[in-house]
Amino acid sequence: MAAASLVAVGGLAAWVSAGYAGTPAHVEVRRARVLLPVTPGGNTNAYFHLVNTGGAPDRLRAVTSSAAAVPELTEHRMNDANGAYRESVSTVTVPANGEVRMSPHSTAVNLRADKAWRPGDSVTFTLDLERSGRISVQAVVRPVTLGSGA
Repeated sequence: MAAASLVAVGGLAAWVSAGYAGTPAHVEVRRARVLLPVTPGGNTNAYFHLVNTGGAPDRLRAVTSSAAAVPELTEHRMNDANGAYRESVSTVTVPANGEVRMSPHSTAVNLRADKAWRPGDSVTFTLDLERSGRISVQAVVRPVTLGSGA
């Protein structure tokens, strides 16, 4: 019992001395892009690179955009027949001192594209995070190419 207590106290001391004690979540968006679907006005995905420089985790609860109807947080899944599909999720956790790189093989924001979008256009999104609050970001419209979601 005493050994476990010493390990816990040692871990806590290291955490405090590293400067993480009491550090709130602080999420930044480092990259934002939305893919232009092959079919104008079709479904597509937006991807965000979220970086949390704070010592507490945060959760992305919702994404909105005045330029896109009802964006939805999704997660890449595989079925028993090795087929891929996207499943709706309620939140995406951004770990303390960590990051989330949305991609075709992980989390994404699914939405219906505006038929008027062209490559290079900017689309405004608002990300609603539990601790960091609302972050407004401009996502650049990119054509779908090999590796465009990465």
